[in-house]
Amino acid sequence: MASDSDLPPKMVPSRRRRKVGDRLSALPDNALERVLSHLASGEAVRSSLLSRRWRRVHEGVPIVDLVDPKTSGRRGSINNLRVCFDHTVTSAIISKGADTPIRTFRLQAFRPPYNLLDQWIATVTTSGVEELDVKLGYNQSSNHTLCPFGASRGASADFNQSDMNLYTNTHRHIFGCPTLRRLRLTNWTLDLPASVHMASLDTLCLTRIMDAQGELQQLILGCPSLAHLTLEQCPSIRDIAVTSPCLRAFTMICCHNASSVELHSTYVQSLHYKGGIPPRDSPFFTITNYEGIKAVKIEICEELSSKVPQDIAPITRLISQCEKLAYLHLSLRPSMAYCSSNFTSVLRGLDSLTHLSLQGCLPNHHAIRSVSTLLLNTKYLEELSLFPLGPEPPKEKKQTWEMGDDDAGTDSDDEPEDSIVTDGVEYSSGRMPKSLWRTYVECLEYNLKRINVANYKGWPLEKMLARFLLSRASALEEFSVTLAAGLYPHKTKTTKELTSWRWNRHTKVNCN
Repeated sequence: MASDSDLPPKMVPSRRRRKVGDRLSALPDNALERVLSHLASGEAVRSSLLSRRWRRVHEGVPIVDLVDPKTSGRRGSINNLRVCFDHTVTSAIISKGADTPIRTFRLQAFRPPYNLLDQWIATVTTSGVEELDVKLGYNQSSNHTLCPFGASRGASADFNQSDMNLYTNTHRHIFGCPTLRRLRLTNWTLDLPASVHMASLDTLCLTRIMDAQGELQQLILGCPSLAHLTLEQCPSIRDIAVTSPCLRAFTMICCHNASSVELHSTYVQSLHYKGGIPPRDSPFFTITNYEGIKAVKIEICEELSSKVPQDIAPITRLISQCEKLAYLHLSLRPSMAYCSSNFTSVLRGLDSLTHLSLQGCLPNHHAIRSVSTLLLNTKYLEELSLFPLGPEPPKEKKQTWEMGDDDAGTDSDDEPEDSIVTDGVEYSSGRMPKSLWRTYVECLEYNLKRINVANYKGWPLEKMLARFLLSRASALEEFSVTLAAGLYPHKTKTTKELTSWRWNRHTKVNCN
């Protein structure tokens, strides 16, 4: 007769299974709390229904992470639901055990009562919060991108007049919290106390902040340990100087009224700028140590078709000053690598550049030629990342506001929805022009090891670009493609097609 050890797991007697027990529940409380800390607060609380062992585990999780499920007013039939969410936040805060300080507080709320919001923030700052992330919602316009080059009619770099007195003032408890290390605020009016002292603050992210009194500079000066600063859609910014000696990364996105940025830290390694072309003779960026910058991401919102080389000079000059640059991302309009001839001389002087990333539309074979022109002067390039976009969206676009999605209802130059378009884009021109076929790119033959292509739809011009790269990349080790949703059912066929274009038969083609 077979012993219990010889039986399949499903046939082991129930008494044996009871002895083995629930291994997850057998873990100590701190391990279970670590597991629950990766869940939203509502999900963590629901774990109390699993068993007696889990009944109070969620009380020891030092995180409150809640998203308001509603995106409209607090009146009418949903009034009770809104109060319910307010109660949910309050309960999540006060349910923590006496020995459980709230270290992380993340909240997305639609017009919460000011006094109640003040109590929440005062409680968590007193508790010793280390990360505070609060995004407020008001109406549809509170999630529109503040960019004059957006796709919607009436796109602007400034807030709507109707929003001027709508945004909630920041709570002053925040700016004296000695334990706060990471602060992210979205859709607020900046209101500072007389003195700001945030000695522990390492990361500051401000999005859609009204600052009519010009207090942002005071806030930055009150953060002596600031290492990561992100300013997004803050139209009040004009001149800004960051004096923190610890600054490592600076990001400015769609702050179109800014006229100058000074970074005095010698340790800045990463720079991300998205906006329009700065004025020709304006020293828009002044950086103490250009040679310390290793990564630069440039996204130009406006079209360059009407620009001359002198107009683009502020951007090319910034890139050329970063002589030790290892990573460069360029997102240009109206097409990928547009005005490539203006960037070639700049890339020629970047001997440390090993990773180039390009984003933009592929409207015709000239865009592919522009990509090849850029590659001509990247001798030591080891990795190339491509983010092809669809055609430019129409100018007028219906806007919506969703509480849980940062990008919903925004005017963005990111990928539009899949649709059949008739805008003059060469979708059927799959034959590679002779001039492109004869182009010799040194980095493809000797150094390039990896190519990444995102959102690949299999359009003829995307195929042309992929074939050009694969047929010349003799040193290529991996060609990785992320397929668009519509092409995923044809994954096998697409993989075979890409594989057939390889010059190097050892190149691994991955389609995901």
